[in-house]
Amino acid sequence: MGNLIKWKSIDSEATYTTARVYRATSETGSYVLVGSQNIEDQSYYDGDGTTSSWYKVDFYDSGTGKSSALSDAILGGTYKFYCTVGDVRMVTNLTTSDLNDTKIANLIQFAGEQLNQDINVYLEEERIDYISDTKKNEINGSDTTFYTQKYPIGDSDNNMDVTIADINVYSYDSDGTRTELTVNTITPNEGKFVLESAPTGLTKMTVTYRYAPLSVSDPHALIKRATALLAASWAYTKINVGKAPRWKMGSTSIWRDMDSFNTFYSKYLVILDQINNRSLMDKVEAEYLM
Repeated sequence: MGNLIKWKSIDSEATYTTARVYRATSETGSYVLVGSQNIEDQSYYDGDGTTSSWYKVDFYDSGTGKSSALSDAILGGTYKFYCTVGDVRMVTNLTTSDLNDTKIANLIQFAGEQLNQDINVYLEEERIDYISDTKKNEINGSDTTFYTQKYPIGDSDNNMDVTIADINVYSYDSDGTRTELTVNTITPNEGKFVLESAPTGLTKMTVTYRYAPLSVSDPHALIKRATALLAASWAYTKINVGKAPRWKMGSTSIWRDMDSFNTFYSKYLVILDQINNRSLMDKVEAEYLM
């Protein structure tokens, strides 16, 4: 699904104009130039990159031909946002001459962060208590597996991936002292988490997390669609704002569709409503079938 490589802004006195990105199959392998980007964009999207790809970046001044030293090697991580650049292009008529892959990738990240805020519900220090016979949540000195009341667990840190960093588990002893416990693994779609060691001698345990109506850890189809539509709306804003809606070339008048943002954003709101009402509808249907 690709890698998004980012770099920090350079010193204001530097004259470099371009960032050049090199890729290798191992940290010490041969690095080959895979693309270049305006240095001010501070990112480059490599659609062919994988989790085993390694990268180095240097800065180049096209005027003088001078370049900086190569950066340290960086291991790529799979592009884990909720949809792909291809998904956005599929729902739009945007070409690479309108917006390149890197700019769309950054808009997908922006859209994913907004979607998280629109769907996630924050639960602070939910008490870990009995849920069912299969989710007993017993603090008995031997159990390390526990469950949240709500699930799927959502993305709290806006990296479009659900990991142990997205939940915090606390224990309280008899004098009220709170201690954060170490979480080894989580299964987001079950609300399941496993602690490093079994807690003992506690008065209670709590868990802080966000939950979403639908899975974001392996994005549900509606999550993907909502992200693509929202990214598309911002993409058209990026290319249309500040430009004339109409211009003439000789006797020919050309009109620009300035309503594209509203078109895609309205579609996003429809999908968002379906996502946020999905858990309620599932409950109603389940009760009806009983």
